[in-house]
Amino acid sequence: MKLRRLDLENFGIHAEQTFPFAEQGLQLIYGRNEAGKSTLLQSVRELLFGFAHAGSNPFAPDSKTKKMRATAQLTLKDGSELEIVRRQGNKNTLSGGYVTSEESVDEVRWQQLLSGADQQMYQHVFGFSLQELATGEESLKEANLDEALFGGGLGRLHDYKQLIKSIEEEADNLFKSRGQKQQINSILAEIKSLKSELKESSLRPAEYEEWLSQANRCEEELTRLQAVRDQVFRRQQHLDRLKRAHPLWIELQSKQQQLAKLDAPSSFPADALDELAQTRNQAKKLASEIDDLVRDLARIEKEVGDIEFNEALIESGEAIRSLVFGIKEVRNYRRDIPVRQQEREHDLDEALRILRRIDPKLQLDQVGQFELTFADRNSIQQLARKRQRVLTELESQAPELERLDREILELEATLDAIPVKSQELVDKLRTSRQPLAEAIKEKRELEAAISDLTMQVSQRSASIESVLTEELNWENALPVPMESTITKFDQQLQVIAEEIRSAERTVRETNEELVAKRDELRRMEQGVDLVSQDLLDESRGKRDANWKSLRQILLGESDSLARDELHPQTEAFEGQIKESDVMADKRYRNAQLLAEHQAVAGQIATLEERFEGRQSHVTNLNEKQTRLLAEWEAEWRTCGIHPKSPREMNAWRLAYLELVQIHAEIDRKRHELQPLEKRIEATTKLLADTKQLPEQVSTMEMLSWIDAYLREAEGFREKQTELRIRIESKQDERRSSQQQQEKRQQQLAEIEARGSEILTIFQSLGDVDIELAGELISAIDEIQGHLTSAAKLEQRISDMEAGLIDFQQQVQTVLESTAESLEEMPPEHAAERLGTLLTEAERRHSRRKELQFERQVTSQTHENRQAEHAELEARLAKWRKQVAVNSDEELESVSQTVRARHKMEEEIAAKENELALVRESEEPTSFQEALASLDRDQLELDLNEVTREFAGIQENLAQSNQQLGELNSRLREVDLSSRAVIAQGKIESLQSDLSDCLDRLGPLLIAKEMLARAMKAFREENSGQLLASISELLERMTEGRYVKVEPDLEKEGGLLLVGQGDIRKKPVELSTGTREQLYLAIRLAYIRHYCQGAEPLPVLMDDILVNFDDDRQVATLKVLADFDPEIQIILLTCHQPLVAKVQSLKGDNPIHRLDGQAVVAETAKPKSARKKSSAKSSTPSLF
Repeated sequence: MKLRRLDLENFGIHAEQTFPFAEQGLQLIYGRNEAGKSTLLQSVRELLFGFAHAGSNPFAPDSKTKKMRATAQLTLKDGSELEIVRRQGNKNTLSGGYVTSEESVDEVRWQQLLSGADQQMYQHVFGFSLQELATGEESLKEANLDEALFGGGLGRLHDYKQLIKSIEEEADNLFKSRGQKQQINSILAEIKSLKSELKESSLRPAEYEEWLSQANRCEEELTRLQAVRDQVFRRQQHLDRLKRAHPLWIELQSKQQQLAKLDAPSSFPADALDELAQTRNQAKKLASEIDDLVRDLARIEKEVGDIEFNEALIESGEAIRSLVFGIKEVRNYRRDIPVRQQEREHDLDEALRILRRIDPKLQLDQVGQFELTFADRNSIQQLARKRQRVLTELESQAPELERLDREILELEATLDAIPVKSQELVDKLRTSRQPLAEAIKEKRELEAAISDLTMQVSQRSASIESVLTEELNWENALPVPMESTITKFDQQLQVIAEEIRSAERTVRETNEELVAKRDELRRMEQGVDLVSQDLLDESRGKRDANWKSLRQILLGESDSLARDELHPQTEAFEGQIKESDVMADKRYRNAQLLAEHQAVAGQIATLEERFEGRQSHVTNLNEKQTRLLAEWEAEWRTCGIHPKSPREMNAWRLAYLELVQIHAEIDRKRHELQPLEKRIEATTKLLADTKQLPEQVSTMEMLSWIDAYLREAEGFREKQTELRIRIESKQDERRSSQQQQEKRQQQLAEIEARGSEILTIFQSLGDVDIELAGELISAIDEIQGHLTSAAKLEQRISDMEAGLIDFQQQVQTVLESTAESLEEMPPEHAAERLGTLLTEAERRHSRRKELQFERQVTSQTHENRQAEHAELEARLAKWRKQVAVNSDEELESVSQTVRARHKMEEEIAAKENELALVRESEEPTSFQEALASLDRDQLELDLNEVTREFAGIQENLAQSNQQLGELNSRLREVDLSSRAVIAQGKIESLQSDLSDCLDRLGPLLIAKEMLARAMKAFREENSGQLLASISELLERMTEGRYVKVEPDLEKEGGLLLVGQGDIRKKPVELSTGTREQLYLAIRLAYIRHYCQGAEPLPVLMDDILVNFDDDRQVATLKVLADFDPEIQIILLTCHQPLVAKVQSLKGDNPIHRLDGQAVVAETAKPKSARKKSSAKSSTPSLF
């Protein structure tokens, strides 16, 4: 499987980006840091195996409206092409199909194409970065050969070691052969202890030991039968595998015989038939192309001969193009000459008309006598403008003087009409106004504060007086307790209250428990007739006393009784024995119940004692609480207060102290109010003395009257000041205007005098003032402008006539050099015709050059095709000679035989794989020998016999299990004592726990054994091939420094690298770079091994050469470039020197840049000849 193109949408830094890939050779993708190399590697991983969830995927877009998507074009090993689309989602995220057919590809089909590979395996084997490579080489330091090969195959060597370690740790936590603290060991020890207790505490009948012995023999028989069953089962499985493998083996032998009959050259390639057909097709195609090229050469020669043109036109091309460019200008000349002549005559007529308007007697040649210097002309113009301005200012200033006189009179009348206020009274009121306002404001604030405080006192007094026995005197504060004292009583009362509640709760709980135990005891006594120990002792005492009496009679130690007297006593003794036995039997049968009855009775006695003790504790706590409350009331008795709870009295104390502070604040504010009232009274008396303030007014009205009076007086004063200032300003303005008028009269006289001096030049025209002189100067300037324009037009007309003559001469010269007969045409027409002829000649000349170049290319192509055709014919002849045939038909027959042989070898390999699957873990050589010597009929007989034997063993096992169950049941019926029952219950519970532990231990041991067997099988089947491949790759990477990788004979499973001079090193002795090269060689060897039997996957490596020096980088790049052509290898890097190194390799090794720019080959820098230094890697070290 090879990537051809990858389109990414909204995946990390790649929003909408396309990546092309080549099918052959090593491919290098270069990008700077953060250009998206790691993102590209991860996108290929998730393309193949699905996007991670967006919530945990660092490459997912931030916007919920955007989704990750990847589209890829792939080429499979068989040459078929398909296109797949991977989208973000939870299910059915892959869709696509084959390009050349309508077959679709879904998740199921895709997994089949991947040959069962998963994302973890791909990430560590095919698509890995420097991090995975470094992790793998670290674990190689202590790895043995099995782990290196098998773990390298898994791609997660460190994971494999961790897996084995975790299995061993979990198994050791469950069981060790000599352990004590492990779960199974501790359970077995406890079961053994309980069985001993069970054996000692049980009351056994006489046959109990026999039953126990039979049970042990049954268990031994079960163990033996199970061992025999396992042996027979393995024998049965072996025969069954032989039965299933025999048809495959027969078919394999047949195919091997068929393969031996297919005789074909061993060196002839398997795909020679396809290559032969391709070569024939190429030869036919080349022959057809050669014929076409011959026809094309003939056509080109004919076209070249038909092209004719005047070459002199080409030689005079620049001159003709210059004439064509000047045609427009010449035509403009012919059009403009009459127009310019008319404009010249119009300028002369207009100049003469203006001159006649000045003086009809003047001529144009007399205009020069009226010319003034530039300074005089400017002076006349400035004097005229200045005179006009001065006259205008004189006329406009007269009404302004009249207006100023009128406004001054009006302002003086207004000033006399304003009333005058007493300045002394105004000053006194202004001085006392602010203090009066502040006093009134402070008085209002103090009265409002006193009112608020009085209201607070009335509101809070009720809560204070509720605990008082007499009226309060606010001048003398009460000696209330401190806050710390109240807090101490509060804490003590809370603690004692909590203790009382807790004690009462425990009393209730104890009482409830006591009632429950009494009910339980009552139920036990009602359900069963229990025999107490006292009753049993009493019955046994009577029995023993009667027996003692009878024994004395029988031994002659007392007087003998008559027979009729002895008989009742013996019967009584017999009844007493039976009664004691019955009572003992009852106690035995109800031993557990009786033990429980006694336990409950003991618990009731304990609870009664506990109940009485807790009741006494509650009484003591209540007395302690009463004493504490008495001490609390004594603290407040000196204040005449009957206290409430400490928490309430603490709040009362704070409220009382606040009221005391409020009363003190009221007295302070009343004291501050007195000076304010005196200040207000003094101001009122001042206003009353002026007799301007109305009687019976409030302080606020008085303050308003003062403000109004002061504003009115201030307004009058400001108005008077303003009027005085305006009068003075108007007077100053009138004086200034008068002075300006006098100055303007003086300026006008100076202007007239200066103008008279300059205008003496116009004396011949009569009296000319300054204004008329300005008009004369303008007219003379206009006349001179018309005369200047007429002179320029005359010069322009002369230049255009000269240009026409020059153009005509140039046309005549070109006609003579080209031998074209165009003399009868006007020059402009002749130039146009020459331009047309030049264009046609250049077109034909260009066509002839194109045909000549095409003839050269076609001729070269013809020669190349003839050489290629000859090469193909030589290749066919070489093949015919190689297989000793004379015709292509015979060569095709040999190719078909080679293809059939190759197909037969593939079928044989498939059958061998099937046979290996059937063989499972059996040793291959012995299994093959068994198949070779197999008798099918005898196999059927042996298999039937083994099956019957297995069924008989199963039946015997069932019988033994049944017998053991019956014996165990009898034994359990005997063990009826309380201790035996309890021990038996614990044993059953422990056996259940033991079963759970064994269920956990079994899979662990099986997994460990399966891993060991898989590793052994992997080593036996592949270790030789893989070691040879690893050695070959490592030798090339290290440039022959290490030539072989072999097992370490001194350490089982060890690994050694053999170098030049038979030097051997362990992985731990290697440098970091060399260990990484070793691990890379192991990966590549496994990739090659894996792809032989499965669909190859694209290999992506992200900056794995960081720790390689320059020489080994180049050597490794050569290994990657020359690797299996069926496997696509893509190398990602951010190091520019690697680009030059890849470019130096032979073959086609494409290089792409992630930023889309072109790849520039680096030129090698010249080496200095003065000093040699050792080679050093141009890429930075990982550490």
